[in-house]
Amino acid sequence: MKIVFQDPTFSLQLLRAIGETYYKGADIGECLSTAYRIKEGDFESWYQEWLKTAKRVHSYADESVKSGHTISAREAYLRASNYYRVAEFLLINPEDPRIQTTWGSSKDCFSKAAELFSPAFEPIEIPYEGTTLPGYFYRVEEEDDSNNYNNTNAPRPTLIAHGGFDSTLEELYTSAAAPALERGYNCLTFEGPGQGRVIRKQKIPFRYDWEKVITPVVDYALSLKQIDSKQIALMGISMGGYLAARAAAFEHRISACILYNGVYSL
Repeated sequence: MKIVFQDPTFSLQLLRAIGETYYKGADIGECLSTAYRIKEGDFESWYQEWLKTAKRVHSYADESVKSGHTISAREAYLRASNYYRVAEFLLINPEDPRIQTTWGSSKDCFSKAAELFSPAFEPIEIPYEGTTLPGYFYRVEEEDDSNNYNNTNAPRPTLIAHGGFDSTLEELYTSAAAPALERGYNCLTFEGPGQGRVIRKQKIPFRYDWEKVITPVVDYALSLKQIDSKQIALMGISMGGYLAARAAAFEHRISACILYNGVYSL
């Protein structure tokens, strides 16, 4: 199946972007109109057109904040965050300074969106071998008998989720956290060695023994009173399907493991 592009990479990444529509991380019209402006197989065209869309939607978000339109601002920041991510994804020269600036814009937009949710998404730093791993903790919001929403600290089943080779911390909201919250799970997402900020800013590469990463994450999770220690699930996405499987083989406080997808050989 190909969408707009015959180039399989371009088509796949467009589909990946559109996939965030379900939880308001994208708009189909914005994605398709951007795609039709891109030259087939041209990486620079890909970057420039997605960047234009990201900046335009980013400006919508800023204008909405100034006008007091919280929901519109939140949704526009989510979409802009995704579009900056998509723009940066095919910058193939690791020395290209646009990687850092565009990725930074994606993170900044998501951070602004996170503050506009109720309850706000909580940015966290997980202790790890003399440094920290970045993450977010998402808590279920409950409705009481008067149809009012309140933030509860009662222990709940919790999903810990991480990506693989190229997914981002912010992207995990639409692929893990949002569906988890709808189903009554709290969610903790993070970036580990080789991923996101940890490789780009902290220069810590991937490691095969992922249990050495997951164990400190579980330790941190168990320090939170909102997490039921007997109901912790771990999900790894893409190459994370291998990493999570490896971790669950050693970290026995994990009660369920989801490999999305299962990677049995690198």
